[in-house]
Amino acid sequence: MIAIIADDFTGAAEIGGVGLKYGLNVVIETKFENNVSVDLWIIAADTRSLSAKEASKEIEKITTQLQVKNPKYIFKKLDSVLRGNIAIEIEAQLKAMGKSRAILIAGNPSFGRTIENGKYLVDNILLENTSFSEDPDFPLQSSNVLDIVKSTDISVYSIPVNSELPEKGIIIGDVKNQEEMEYWADQLDENTMVAGGAGFFDVLLSKNHHENISDCRGCLELGNKTLFIFGSKFPKDQNLPMGIKKEETVRLNMPDEIYGNRDFSPELILVWANQIVAELEGGKKVIVTIEQDYSNEDRLSARIRKNIAEMVKTVAETTELTDLLMEGGATTSEILRTLEIVKLFPTKLLYPGIIQLSTSKYPGLTITTKPGSYPWPDNVMLNLTDNEELEQT
Repeated sequence: MIAIIADDFTGAAEIGGVGLKYGLNVVIETKFENNVSVDLWIIAADTRSLSAKEASKEIEKITTQLQVKNPKYIFKKLDSVLRGNIAIEIEAQLKAMGKSRAILIAGNPSFGRTIENGKYLVDNILLENTSFSEDPDFPLQSSNVLDIVKSTDISVYSIPVNSELPEKGIIIGDVKNQEEMEYWADQLDENTMVAGGAGFFDVLLSKNHHENISDCRGCLELGNKTLFIFGSKFPKDQNLPMGIKKEETVRLNMPDEIYGNRDFSPELILVWANQIVAELEGGKKVIVTIEQDYSNEDRLSARIRKNIAEMVKTVAETTELTDLLMEGGATTSEILRTLEIVKLFPTKLLYPGIIQLSTSKYPGLTITTKPGSYPWPDNVMLNLTDNEELEQT
């Protein structure tokens, strides 16, 4: 058994999709449960949403729990562009595992995300010049990986391939192409902890497993009560995923009274949810968005996530959803927590990073997740060029 600790849910689901690609039996848990027997056991820890101190404690606890199950190794899934409590979480896992060094392979050349001479680039553009610099929770203002991943307790190195590796610390490897990903996979040993993105985990699995299914491009099938939650504030274009006709959809933005006022009446959530239920029961597939300008309210993102989750819970208690599609790991984690969903089973890989899952708590519901920074591919999306046609009147 291989164990994974992911710092957000969509990252956990992305790893689950990699497991499906190689025919593995996969489970994702939002908290550790001691009754799992699978090939790939993923804990979606949601530590990216925690403070550094909280994240450290949570990673140390989960790592200790997982080691009792004697996994082949414990992979630390982190954001591919290094957002989050990167060094703190690696340090906590190193401590719990009794290891002295970690190899961290971020990036994903197949998605145009590379690290060259210690500089992170997205489609050959320095990270600091991309929309990742505007991330509301982890704005990346430097492209230098040593500026992004800082530690006061352990040394951090930026290392190119074919270099001598230090015996201690966090080693961030350059990855300009797939061959360099393969190189780093060959540098691991029993004294080294492994961390990074889904692209690197894919390389690790390919060393000992054969790919026996293809991804399911274009096979998005939606039921008659479909709710899309676009909670991520990551900049988007005018394309939204559907696989359905434009006239079958309606878009409902979060009411301004909820977004702009932390002391709004709780009845507004009920009004919003009832509006969504009415559209669903009228045969529409509903897209929920948050398109207001970002404000400087303290912990606004956390409040908005909770508001969305309460709305989804109210909708789910009022009507029987067939499909719930969500983007953004923190938003997804908050919704799952509010719905009291602890265990999920990846069932279909629609596209790299876009995964469908089932859960016994809601047997008639299909859940689809996607990282907020990933695009919806053309073959599972509907082009919405005229937003006014989707506005609720």
